[in-house]
Amino acid sequence: MTSLARNYQEKRDFIRMQVSAPAVLTLDNGNNVELTCLDLSSSGVQLQHFEPLPVNIAGTLVISSGGGYTNPLEARITVCRVQQLGADEYRIGAVIDNLL
Repeated sequence: MTSLARNYQEKRDFIRMQVSAPAVLTLDNGNNVELTCLDLSSSGVQLQHFEPLPVNIAGTLVISSGGGYTNPLEARITVCRVQQLGADEYRIGAVIDNLL
């Protein structure tokens, strides 16, 4: 694939990395939500859950590294988009506000 073709197909500032890892979002009210992290970039994350989350809700996201010597990724995020895919399946897009 040429650089021009790649630039046309991927209009994001940062490439997404597919991860499919367990994650926990601790909301500012103290509630924990267990999710699956589907992909990650340096500026955002896509999550999957069986219930929608409100847009603009914020919290601390911890994405499991799968063990070993790699620490979990921790970041402050804000939900920016929610898309229903099925009866109990929602894709949740969030902006990474800062890494912790």
